[in-house]
Amino acid sequence: MAGHLVRIIKRLYNGSLNQRNLVTLPINFAINFSPIFLWLAIFKNAGLVPIDIRPSIHSKAAFFLDAYLFGDHADELFLQLNDKKYRLLSFISSFAFMVVFLVLFPLAIWYYIYYIKRVKTNVLEWNEQVFHFSNGSNPKRFRTLAIPFLLPLVSFLLLNIDSLFALQRQENFAKWKDMLAWFSYVIMHLTAPILTAVYLYVFQPPGTLKCFAFALGFQNLMGVTTHLLLPMAPPWFTHLYGIYDTKHVNYTQEGYAAGLTRVDAHLGTHLNTSGFHMSPIVFGAVPSLHSAMAFQCFLFLITRSTTLKNRFASAMRAFNATKDPETLELTSLQDSDADADSSIACEEESDTLAYVKYYDFDAQFANKWYFALFNKAVLPRLLGTAFIILQWWATMYLDHHYRFDLFIGMLYALLWHIVVNSLILQPRVLAPWVNVRLGEEPDSKNEGRTMGMRVFANTRLEWFFDPLA
Repeated sequence: MAGHLVRIIKRLYNGSLNQRNLVTLPINFAINFSPIFLWLAIFKNAGLVPIDIRPSIHSKAAFFLDAYLFGDHADELFLQLNDKKYRLLSFISSFAFMVVFLVLFPLAIWYYIYYIKRVKTNVLEWNEQVFHFSNGSNPKRFRTLAIPFLLPLVSFLLLNIDSLFALQRQENFAKWKDMLAWFSYVIMHLTAPILTAVYLYVFQPPGTLKCFAFALGFQNLMGVTTHLLLPMAPPWFTHLYGIYDTKHVNYTQEGYAAGLTRVDAHLGTHLNTSGFHMSPIVFGAVPSLHSAMAFQCFLFLITRSTTLKNRFASAMRAFNATKDPETLELTSLQDSDADADSSIACEEESDTLAYVKYYDFDAQFANKWYFALFNKAVLPRLLGTAFIILQWWATMYLDHHYRFDLFIGMLYALLWHIVVNSLILQPRVLAPWVNVRLGEEPDSKNEGRTMGMRVFANTRLEWFFDPLA
């Protein structure tokens, strides 16, 4: 028993370090996560900025932008302005915003890229046929439209749906809702990025975690800079003092835990109340970094989780039909849009296109029923989607952010995901990794394997941690 435990610890140690040591690993970690550390430092010390050089606080901006861009479903304009006529105007402007900026504009960009410029590959997933689809996939498939072009529209719709369940009405509040919202807004806000990072490190090519850290750090740096340069009031401020208040619109105003005060009452503590009173940026409503961080986790979970483990099921069926062991070999890569001539060329070059064989997999074991959920990448995508929906609801239910704040946070996350994906992840991480797995580049640093593959090397579980399996 002790011997098995020692071997497990040794595998975890060697697989995690991967030719590094206890000195170089922390240094590498510090470099990769430096944008996040810088963001935390700026946020923590924001109160040191002299008040006389700070910009004016826009206490009404987020309120009106939320109402007129998303629609006044909660009748907030009437409650604050005491006039019914503004509600209809909010729905008209909201519909116009959705059609022009969330439907027509993204569709025009998508059409220009894939039909005018006739780009033949997914601009955000250069090796789409490797990680997501088997041979024969169409670059104009729905995925190229959904990510990223339809994400703002889907977010707009989900935020409006979430808001219907987050109305600031006494009859809508319940203890179980308060605790669920607290769990998402506080606990999952802290743990979800860590869990996503662990998933990326264990299951994805080396370097993917660094890209996640960069995207998360730079979006938060951009967010806290916006908080300092363009301060806006959160919804609790309007609900507490009214839209016309000027007395409390200043940099000495204390923060307020809003709906989290109900959680303190349930738990018999003052942790949330005390923590928000000491907030260094009270008017940092736009963008919502709770939304940005949750959405960045969502983006990496849905884009990096691969769905090709199901090729084992096809291989197993072929093996059962032919009893030919060759059908159980890992398949070679081909350009999904190649014509007949190029397909022949790919077949002629099959020796150079075949995957490097890192392991012998047990197809019968790999096709056990309990692997089905993982083979289709359902779990990470389901968890990522559920978390962002829950986090949006919790944030509004606790009265900490408007839909507008959450939407801008989503856009910050999407922007930095595209930037990091295009400049680092695709060209510097995934493309070289695929070349290593094809044998076109030497695996001199033992980085052809994921961390999970290294830990479970030469066991029948190694395939489970392989994005190309």
